[in-house]
Amino acid sequence: MSKLKIAIASLQQESNTLSPIPTRREDFDQAFGTEMLAKVHITDLLESAGANIVPTLYAHALPGGSVIKEDYLFFADRIVEGIPFDVDGIWLYMHGAMHVEDIGSGETYLLHQIRNKVGFDIPIAVGLDFHANNTDEICELANVICGFRTAPHTDQIETEQRTMRLLLTCIQKKILPRPRIARPYVVVPGDAVQTALSPLNKIMQTAEELEREPGILCAQVFGGQGWVDVPYMSPSMVVTHEQDEEKAQRYADMLAEKYYNARYDFKFHVEAVDAQEAVKRAMAADTQVFITDSGDNTTAGAAGDNAHMLNVLLRAGAKNVLLAGIMDREAVKKCYASNIGDTLTLTVGGSLSDISEKAHITGRLVRRGHILGYADNKNAGRAVTLDCGDITVVITERRTAFTNSAIFASAELDISRYRIVVVKQGYLYPELAKIAPRAIFALTPGSSTVNLADMGHKNIHRPMYPLDDNFM
Repeated sequence: MSKLKIAIASLQQESNTLSPIPTRREDFDQAFGTEMLAKVHITDLLESAGANIVPTLYAHALPGGSVIKEDYLFFADRIVEGIPFDVDGIWLYMHGAMHVEDIGSGETYLLHQIRNKVGFDIPIAVGLDFHANNTDEICELANVICGFRTAPHTDQIETEQRTMRLLLTCIQKKILPRPRIARPYVVVPGDAVQTALSPLNKIMQTAEELEREPGILCAQVFGGQGWVDVPYMSPSMVVTHEQDEEKAQRYADMLAEKYYNARYDFKFHVEAVDAQEAVKRAMAADTQVFITDSGDNTTAGAAGDNAHMLNVLLRAGAKNVLLAGIMDREAVKKCYASNIGDTLTLTVGGSLSDISEKAHITGRLVRRGHILGYADNKNAGRAVTLDCGDITVVITERRTAFTNSAIFASAELDISRYRIVVVKQGYLYPELAKIAPRAIFALTPGSSTVNLADMGHKNIHRPMYPLDDNFM
């Protein structure tokens, strides 16, 4: 008996269509052919199954604006070209919220192109991020759809492997399931949708209980991602049964109803106030406080160049503050043209986005050097640190985020020295959440604002909670 032949590909980026910064080919971490095997975590499973692996490519980019069409097609075309006609199954690891200029859903387009080549008799299993915005078509094109069960995310590797196990199940049982989808049309701030906390933990538990039923391959809750202005932007419940599509649809509808009925119960689990109040509370606190600049959250695709929080801190006279960081390539260049110890007056911010504020600062240049990025701790480029007296400001040449202690350490920063630490995130990433004595979620303006009414959407489905209510 010949070995199974399994094609694998991973093309991933979370888009924010409100961001003015397009995502380009050079923004992707890329690996082609067998080099991609070091980037994924399924090789052992395939070797145990005695399968021949057909690796195509791995390309992952950090969250940002829509992907340039030509650059997206460079990857998509190579994936399709790399899949042989006689393949036994296809594993795809994507995000679910990739938006491509002039195309729309990057995930759906890729699946269409693959089906055009191999037909519909080959099983395809798709692994996605919890924040996927799924189109209806994806359920007609893929045989299994599953995703992260955690937000904040801690089960990425587990999701890769679970997706592959389900693909092998389909091949071994010679089945071609059709996932079914239901939508609650409830968009609440992603930072209020945490899988381990109420009310979502109960919905996740129900999904896991469904998966223990015979025939249910996957019962998946997707929270959606609100920063994509398309008709399919929404949470979605996707259930895959081996054969019974009617049961799968019934269970998807039930999960969607539970999600909709819980819409009033989704709340921030930390203090969430406007920037001025956040700074006021932090200044009055008797312990260290982390403030997240949620409207300019680079991990959600925002520009990272908004000096709004910095201006609020300056006006309030806040002391012993670390602001990490703000993106401004020209400011970094000026610092690199100066000497350590020099006093510089700089304008920072507003270099990428028209809606971002600028700030004027004067400080002593105390550090220059490269820092780690928040994705796999890769090099995020050059960064400089200015001691402005009461506020220490880190300026980066690329969009990045300070999400863990290793990144602060790479910038030679001891965060324990500061009473107030400001980062460009939504909810604090898990490691920071563990060490932060107190966290305040600042409801700041920007392209990752958490207020749906402020996003200026024109193409989303209506009705949609919280813009509309009592429609299900």
